Amino acid sequence: MRPEVGKESQLHIETASTPLVEADPALDAESPPTEADDTDRRRAKTPFSWAVFGPWAVPALLVILFITFCFASPHIFATTTNVQVIVDGQATIVLLAMALIIPLRAGDFDLSISAVMVLSGVIAGVLTAHGYSALIAFGAAILLGPLIGMINSLLVVAFGVDSLIATLGMLTVLTGIGRLISKENLVTSIPQGLIHLSSHRLFGFNTAVWAGWIVALGLWYVFELTPTGRFLLFIGGNRNSAKLVGLRVSRFRFGAYIVSGTLAALVGLLFAGSLGSVDPGAGGSYLLPPITAAFLGASAIKLGRFNVIGTLVAIYLLAVGISGLQLLGLAGWISDVFNGGCLIVAVSFSILFRRAATK
Repeated sequence: MRPEVGKESQLHIETASTPLVEADPALDAESPPTEADDTDRRRAKTPFSWAVFGPWAVPALLVILFITFCFASPHIFATTTNVQVIVDGQATIVLLAMALIIPLRAGDFDLSISAVMVLSGVIAGVLTAHGYSALIAFGAAILLGPLIGMINSLLVVAFGVDSLIATLGMLTVLTGIGRLISKENLVTSIPQGLIHLSSHRLFGFNTAVWAGWIVALGLWYVFELTPTGRFLLFIGGNRNSAKLVGLRVSRFRFGAYIVSGTLAALVGLLFAGSLGSVDPGAGGSYLLPPITAAFLGASAIKLGRFNVIGTLVAIYLLAVGISGLQLLGLAGWISDVFNGGCLIVAVSFSILFRRAATK
């Protein structure tokens, strides 16, 4: 039998279910959001970030510098001859930078590349002076590259020596060996065939320039469109995680050093042919520009990644800046100051943009 609800209970239920204030139909009918409201809402939710400008800061600076120097020195800087001189002058740096970013992509340094380049040219010249054929001289010079790459990889990967220390020591050792076998003299016995090949021009640019662009294109393909490039990036970003997912980290690091050394040795032949001689102590002067370009390139196009396009842009940015300042009357010391300053700025801004992107 159902209990009868009393009048007091009915009154209490009706009071609780009745709204205290009568609803206003005008307030219930909300107006649809406008495009301006959506824009304001997005601005409120998304704070301004300097990381937006990071990928394009270096390319924009290259364009600005080039236009500025064209107006400042229109009869010298803004000429086809000057552009050819700038591009030709960076051919060796482009090739060395490509050799450098291969192990850097995997998280390792290789500071011995410039010494490998110089010693390769010295070996080719010395063997030619002693009557050996060009085939033997070139073969010995090229074999130097994978040999040094193997030694570097053993020191760094197998024995766990810090890559910066191991390859810096190798740089010093190779420089000493070059001075030993050349008897501290300028090596001028470069085969004429190599000189003719290196000085050959196509569309106004020499062989080393085209070689650098072809190597850059191939390396870009490997880095961006193949699993190997993605694996190297993964290894360089988090080596322990790469091991956990089953990647053969040591094999990739070994391969990166060997390819880097081989490329540096090939650069040495073009370097010797372009100059017609080799200074056995010149390795140190060719080390800072590719390092600066690699780190400056890591703050362009793809932030925090050693990438080919960013490195090329950085190389020509440095070349345009130094050339323009020298044409305006500054002395030769400006190249060291400009390269060193850009290296500091590149590393600082890459850290800044990386922090801004993670916020």
